[in-house]
Amino acid sequence: MKLNWREIWIKNGDYICNRYLKIREKYKIVDESIDYYIVMLEMAINYLNNYENYYDYGYVQHRLFLEKDFFDKNNLKLDLKEYDFAECLKYVFFKEIYDIDDIYDLLEKEKNKFNYELIVARLLYPNYYFFYLEKYIEQDDSSLLNIISRSLEYEEYVKKIVNKINEFSRKKIALPFK
Repeated sequence: MKLNWREIWIKNGDYICNRYLKIREKYKIVDESIDYYIVMLEMAINYLNNYENYYDYGYVQHRLFLEKDFFDKNNLKLDLKEYDFAECLKYVFFKEIYDIDDIYDLLEKEKNKFNYELIVARLLYPNYYFFYLEKYIEQDDSSLLNIISRSLEYEEYVKKIVNKINEFSRKKIALPFK
């Protein structure tokens, strides 16, 4: 299976920018936050520059980690194994149901099974923001406010994961933020 995240993310970025132009100045919270998440998207895309011709086995993965849709067959797709792992890391963070030591143990236990650069790219990719942005616009869902309010905490979470990966990985990963 060919890795096609980069192309999808570029198209998604174009869509989000065009969508934002249509709603600019209608939602103050979006006006104040969208630039941060567009930059996160661009950083994730840049992480994939070396993976334009990357192939690996495809696995059944979840489109989104949502409790109500977790076992729904329409929430499944074929993708790389790093997809589900990274999305699970995001999910447990935003649901606040993780123990960082458990994540460290899992990262080390599975250290030979994953391409950690792809996991970091996925962690940087702010699909959670885009998902809740649409819900905020369409349904006035307040979940977006939680995502935005935890952005710095999420950066720290990603830094901790990357630092742990760098402890045992031969190839060191650098983050695009400090």
